[in-house]
Amino acid sequence: MPHLRTHRIALLIALAQAVAAPVQASVDTRAPADSAHVQALQDALGDAAQQGEQGDTLGALITFERLLADPGLADIPDADRVNAYVVAGWVALQARQHAPARRYLELARHATPDEPRALYLLGVLDAEDGRHLEGARLITRSLQLSDQFLPDISMSMAGSLGQQLQGHDNDYRDFLQALFDQGWKPEAIEPTDFWKRLAVLQIDSGQDDRVAATLERIDSPMAILALRADKRFDRFIDRDSPRFDPLQSAQRELDALRVGNLLAPEEIRNLVEMSYALLALGRHEEVVAMTGKVAGAAADPSLPRSFEHSGDIAWLLNNRAIAQRRLGDAQAGLATLETAAAFHEEGAANVSQQLNLASWQASLLRPREALETLEKTGSNLSPYGEAVQQWVRFFAYRQLGDMAQAATAKRWLEDHKDIAEDYVVETLLEDNALDQAAAQLVARLHSTEHRSEALMSMQQLLTVPSLPGDAERDRRWRQVVARADVQAALDAVGRSEHHPLFNTGSSR
Repeated sequence: MPHLRTHRIALLIALAQAVAAPVQASVDTRAPADSAHVQALQDALGDAAQQGEQGDTLGALITFERLLADPGLADIPDADRVNAYVVAGWVALQARQHAPARRYLELARHATPDEPRALYLLGVLDAEDGRHLEGARLITRSLQLSDQFLPDISMSMAGSLGQQLQGHDNDYRDFLQALFDQGWKPEAIEPTDFWKRLAVLQIDSGQDDRVAATLERIDSPMAILALRADKRFDRFIDRDSPRFDPLQSAQRELDALRVGNLLAPEEIRNLVEMSYALLALGRHEEVVAMTGKVAGAAADPSLPRSFEHSGDIAWLLNNRAIAQRRLGDAQAGLATLETAAAFHEEGAANVSQQLNLASWQASLLRPREALETLEKTGSNLSPYGEAVQQWVRFFAYRQLGDMAQAATAKRWLEDHKDIAEDYVVETLLEDNALDQAAAQLVARLHSTEHRSEALMSMQQLLTVPSLPGDAERDRRWRQVVARADVQAALDAVGRSEHHPLFNTGSSR
């Protein structure tokens, strides 16, 4: 689960702040021990912590193993001993030594069951060992107790946890509620898609009294549109109010981002969010104009592909590509996306951009290039990333006439329907199995978990002509949506409305 790798700087700061002071500040009221030895041991533990902070995790771990086996450890104040166990656990985790990491962190937890640092790091360790549910529960408990590791929760990490918690709605709700209660706002951007999901989970679990507070933090156009489309929210929102008008929400969002950019022009994340807002409003020329200098600089082969904001550069270029494609120049968009895919995100290859590029290549009837791009994504993907990969494989092999490989990819999607249900529908459309596609869409509308996404896919928003590989499938999609049985299922749980906005997709 790569997105659960700890963010080194955030953890270093949190642990260093927690460890540095107590070594000298704790008061010991027990019987006197060999004070010189105790002080020497405390000093050595502090030095080991610094060694780990400076990057020598393996050397620090060896030092910790020796120090924590010292009988004098029993004479150190309890708080300092717990701190030592936590830092030793973190060092072992960074050194990818999971057995000692778990041993030290469990010792810290045994001494202080609600120690938030130990709980968080054990949660990360469980997730990395494939114990996703247990890991999520420990991370949630840590967040309920403290906001210390809140900066460590990125959008991608929260998204990965959400995928792993599918089918465990109560656990996912508790995780999101802990983030909400702690004021989670990664990179100063309100994560409205997560709050929309939290509101759905609150309604479905009978927590109606919490919904209003959650909705207060939702004011992005697509999230507002999703609230309007879903009849579960009818008793919570005033559909006639400007507050819940998607177009006005889009304009409010853009205005706020413009102000933020004026106040902090160095924050490139603001530009990324601004490009999303402009795309939603159909102001594609402005996106191309505002990203021109970045695109020019990014094309320089001497520019490093990995640096602090390289992930933001990649997403800015991704949105430039979408704007170029919507303006009718899909080839320019493809070239921009090829540049975007070369930039790293969070210090690793940008799998999202590579998958986006492969999808575009397949849609432009370049299946061999799409498969070559997929080779670069590797095997260490999130569950959703693997679903996208298998969809592109199906799509590309179909174009090449390799029905055996296409069938293998389709079977994978069907076997992982819990995370790939929307792509299962796409395979059915590609096969012209419209009755099955309609049944699948109706099932998604009936599902409390997948209803919101199904409703969003049926909204009547602005579109541009399909790319060549998508044209027939898009036509079949509209045919399926228009069916009486699908419309009846839609009317039972939601509605489809016209709005002068673009969704993430371009041709539906």
